[in-house]
Amino acid sequence: MGFMTRLFGRNDTVKRDAALIYTKLMQQSRNPHFYGGGRFPDSYDGRIDVLTLHMAAVLEALRSFEEQGQRLSQALFDHMKDDFEIALREEGISDTGVKKRIKPMIRLFYARAKDYTEMLPKEGIKSVASSPYAETEDELSVEFLDHLQIYSVTFRQSLSQKSLGQIASAKFDFPPL
Repeated sequence: MGFMTRLFGRNDTVKRDAALIYTKLMQQSRNPHFYGGGRFPDSYDGRIDVLTLHMAAVLEALRSFEEQGQRLSQALFDHMKDDFEIALREEGISDTGVKKRIKPMIRLFYARAKDYTEMLPKEGIKSVASSPYAETEDELSVEFLDHLQIYSVTFRQSLSQKSLGQIASAKFDFPPL
């Protein structure tokens, strides 16, 4: 993409759509029903796990829309990465420190998203929750894992029934947890 295209924002619509989706996913990821005893820890790592669970479902749904889905998927990922960088800067980390920390964060996101995408349909959320990146202070309860499995599969199925326009405008709902 050339300088003029970036300057005048030919992809502004895709970026706006990505920001809209990301905001909705972030709000859901902050839902207190995901956190507490027997659930994800209310910590940085726990919140990233919950956000990744949602991002993986949306990114997977966007794959079926070929080039337009890929562009929106990339814009959504870029928006998340930018949000991570902003959060690091707000913690007082310098540009050099952000560069050093963002790469491992992105690798961890990809590893988690891959697990959620590949393991969830086959082996269930329990296998994902026991993965090496699921750093929880307490064990996730069996009851919560069962609810999370149903939630995740239901969310993925509902996204698979949406058009690209519906996903792009964040016209999707989250199942009850």
